[in-house]
Amino acid sequence: MASTFGAVNTHDLRARGEAGGAASHARPERGREESAMDWDSEFTFQTPLGSVHRPVSALADDALGHMPNEITDTDFGHFRDVLNSHYYPARVEPLDRTPDPRAPRLAAVHLSYVTIGYVRFGASASVDPGDLTGYHVNVPLQGRVASQCGTQSTTASPSTAAVFSPHRHTYLPHWEADAAQLCIKFDRLQVEKELATLLGHPVTRPIEFRLDFPLDHDDGKRWLALLSGLLSFLDGHARTPAAVRHIETLERSLISGLLLSQTHSYSEALRTEPTQGPFPRALNDVIDIIETSPEREYVLSDLADQADLSVRGLQYAFQRHLGMSPMQYLRGVRLDRAREDLRAGAGTVSDIAYQWGFTNLGRFARAYRDRFGELPSETLGPGFTPPARRAGPHSWSA
Repeated sequence: MASTFGAVNTHDLRARGEAGGAASHARPERGREESAMDWDSEFTFQTPLGSVHRPVSALADDALGHMPNEITDTDFGHFRDVLNSHYYPARVEPLDRTPDPRAPRLAAVHLSYVTIGYVRFGASASVDPGDLTGYHVNVPLQGRVASQCGTQSTTASPSTAAVFSPHRHTYLPHWEADAAQLCIKFDRLQVEKELATLLGHPVTRPIEFRLDFPLDHDDGKRWLALLSGLLSFLDGHARTPAAVRHIETLERSLISGLLLSQTHSYSEALRTEPTQGPFPRALNDVIDIIETSPEREYVLSDLADQADLSVRGLQYAFQRHLGMSPMQYLRGVRLDRAREDLRAGAGTVSDIAYQWGFTNLGRFARAYRDRFGELPSETLGPGFTPPARRAGPHSWSA
């Protein structure tokens, strides 16, 4: 079946939809009870490189396998430039003195919260993107890729994916010549929003994932089923507003599925009942006020009055349940909203900073970099032209 989608730009996808257009540490066995909904099925995944028996639907290849190959020659530098345009500014080097890439392939699709790409160098290579700004999963389809994130290391293979966390140095010292991976980049803000929904309270620190993710265990198979569901829907559906909304739902399911399937720094909180009792209603009231209008100027005593608490009581509640002060929480919300506007191209850096209550641009830039790992200008991009939002080089067109 011929695929009906190409490489997609996030904002262009939304616009068209709205307009109605057509080795890490030894891993213990998991003793999770069987789910009432069993998603596990064995498939033969036909990649352009041959058959690989894995618990993933063959529809994944129908989706990505028919996307146009963006690599038109064997120039390694060209491959690096195209790869970096979809993911992160990385140092990509061939490991052979005279690389002779065989059947290199790269095809990527940009959705609202997720970028998924099929990547095969066709030659041994190393990839060094440094500290990532978001969360990322590599799912090998064939071959092996040595992978490192911070102090963790593993060898990714068709039975083991690699899950990378932000603000940890990421390095792939040896990507084998015959290795092909689905490289999946997740929007950091959306991942942390999904975790906050699962926890029932805001996330105050970045998620630290275990690097190795067994795909031959039940949890890994269930997550691959979610990935296959997303890919299969992309292949062959009209680009209606309802379809765009459904794709975003599938993306969010893929994110929440990862949070529930893979071990990370909040896993224990997801598995156990709260030990501090219910999240205080008064604290929720203050959070709602901040989330509704973070751009407003707030005085701590006014927020305490809204919660019917003393100032010290409000500070204690925030510190106990969120690990930060009310003003730190407010700053985090403002930074998140500023990032959303920067990614949408809603104005200049200074305009957006002032809009969300930041009057000192230097402090704003430092706080933004500390939270997201990049400067505001890097999020906005060098090609910004206010006030119109521009579509990317690829579009989800009929």
